[in-house]
Amino acid sequence: MPPAEDRAERAERILDAAADLLLRAGYRRTTVEDVAERAGVGKGTVYLHWKNREELFLAVLLRESVRALEDLVAALAADPLAARLSRLTELQYANVLERPLLRAGYADDAETLGKLLPKLHTKLDPRHAEAFVEYLDLLAANALLRTDRPVGELVVAYQAVLHGFLGRTPPPEPALIADTVAHAFEPLAVSTRQVRAVAPRALALFTEAVALDRKQLERAY
Repeated sequence: MPPAEDRAERAERILDAAADLLLRAGYRRTTVEDVAERAGVGKGTVYLHWKNREELFLAVLLRESVRALEDLVAALAADPLAARLSRLTELQYANVLERPLLRAGYADDAETLGKLLPKLHTKLDPRHAEAFVEYLDLLAANALLRTDRPVGELVVAYQAVLHGFLGRTPPPEPALIADTVAHAFEPLAVSTRQVRAVAPRALALFTEAVALDRKQLERAY
């Protein structure tokens, strides 16, 4: 195996071990030694990839974020109607519920993540957030989003809804958040023809975001 591939494979194995321990014991109780032992490598090997414990666990969360966005892109590629905001939200919400580490972030689970969450956003490419705003602009320009409020305000309201749903225990069913988003953010009438028309650009926006975040993750290795 070429050295670059060997390094990447080893990094993935260490991240798998770190993710498992993060879920089992939480950030505060998990050491680099614990991760190294679980991954079957020496402690020094971990530090060949990450300069400290915090960087290691931030890489775990970044990888989860990238994988969730990759799943969303796959859903958009398979079904153009997933470009509708309520449907896209339903898919992403269900996706996060299947990823305990991501959900812990939305639920402000300090026991699991400690002080990591606020710092995750510094690891994402700044254009990650811009892609979602551009997506909402696209919907607004095609009569698929309410236009009585500026998009910037809708972003704030949308994030409040998403965080509110993901922070509840037990979490509500995905169909409920889809219905909530449809009533709160979409016009009364939504044409499938309009959704299909914006789907290619929506797919391109999120595909670009995945590529940016994937590069950030690879740099974190």
